[in-house]
Amino acid sequence: MNNYFNQLKQAIPLVMEECDIPGFSISVCDKEKNIFSEAFGFIDLSKNTPITASTQFSIQSISKMYTAFGFMLALQDNKVSLDDPIKKYIPDFFIKHKNNVDYSSAITFRQCLTHRTGLRHEALIGNNFCYNGTFDDHIKSINGTFLRYTPSEQYSYSNLGIDLVAYSLGKIYQMPFEDYMQVKVFDPLEMKFSTYQQKKFQENTDNAVGHDTKSLMKKPILMLGAGGMYSCPTDMTHFIRCVLNNGIYNGRSIIKQNLLEQMYTEFPASSEWPYNLGLVAGIIKNRTILNHNGGGFGFLSTQDIVLDGGYGVAALTNSVKHSNKHIEICRNMWNDLFSLIDEKKKDCTLINKNHNHFIGVYEAIYEGGSCKISVIPRNGSLYCNNQKLSYYSGNIFFSENNDCIEFFDNFIILDNVKMKCIRK
Repeated sequence: MNNYFNQLKQAIPLVMEECDIPGFSISVCDKEKNIFSEAFGFIDLSKNTPITASTQFSIQSISKMYTAFGFMLALQDNKVSLDDPIKKYIPDFFIKHKNNVDYSSAITFRQCLTHRTGLRHEALIGNNFCYNGTFDDHIKSINGTFLRYTPSEQYSYSNLGIDLVAYSLGKIYQMPFEDYMQVKVFDPLEMKFSTYQQKKFQENTDNAVGHDTKSLMKKPILMLGAGGMYSCPTDMTHFIRCVLNNGIYNGRSIIKQNLLEQMYTEFPASSEWPYNLGLVAGIIKNRTILNHNGGGFGFLSTQDIVLDGGYGVAALTNSVKHSNKHIEICRNMWNDLFSLIDEKKKDCTLINKNHNHFIGVYEAIYEGGSCKISVIPRNGSLYCNNQKLSYYSGNIFFSENNDCIEFFDNFIILDNVKMKCIRK
């Protein structure tokens, strides 16, 4: 797949330019090794420090998948049961409901990991808008809050359930949750650049800075289990390979296969992408894919594990202003690669040499702003706005929506709008 990944390597910086993404890091692996790993851009807008393969990003809600994995290891140690109530390990835990029934003892780990507790998404302390306090303060601030639904009534995505799982693991093993994950997950999987320790990330210099419209200050993430993990794609592929190899990493059994499978068989994988134990299970190109995405604090992230295909990807960015382009890149990749595999093709074709000079980023400036688009190579063809361009004649192409694009030396005319080339 050399042609395909060479085109992907060429395309990603163009998409970054189009969407003003400061940094982007990606790794694709099979069961045995990484087959494509690249780091693009810079840790912040100063452009003084390049992103490297070991640069840490906040992976946000992908943390939930790793926290759930840590819980399954506790299950393997016979320390806990999925249907144990949270209150067994956090005796002070209590919540309310508008029907005045006390459900505090009814909420279980299974419900927490599948987002079926009825808990709200945020706590009073340590949420996406308030950064002061400790993890203990965060957990205590859940007490006395009202449930949205009764336990198991329906799915309702909540950071709080996963954080209660993380806090309980610390109580069960009598160590901080961050240390538990280091000992039980990161060390065995040789994830040297991964941590839940907020101070460690803040003191590290080789990490990406989150961006919204500007560079953001590093803030501790008190939602530890739900969003407090930092990592890099090369580390994350160690975890992916463990899953692809049924719980074995580098010849060492990390987790029993039946416990690993339990994480994604709570509900059948389908086109509706149901939430299982700490992850989402769906279907792409007739293959089961396990996924979690993350976003917040200036970061967007995605991790896919394609069970039937034997591949995985982690893609991390330090910007929240790009409409999930990182997910689009990964999902397009799966569609392309598995189409090639199903058609028994070893690789995609090269881009027509007469069309190579059309690849680039184009911009139309208007009063108060500008609009940028990229024309990128993908799977042997040119693409624009995530649509394949079909050659018509001369320098004219049509998109799948029948938009006409005419190329000139230093500009294009797209849907009758002239756009100047700003990057080749």
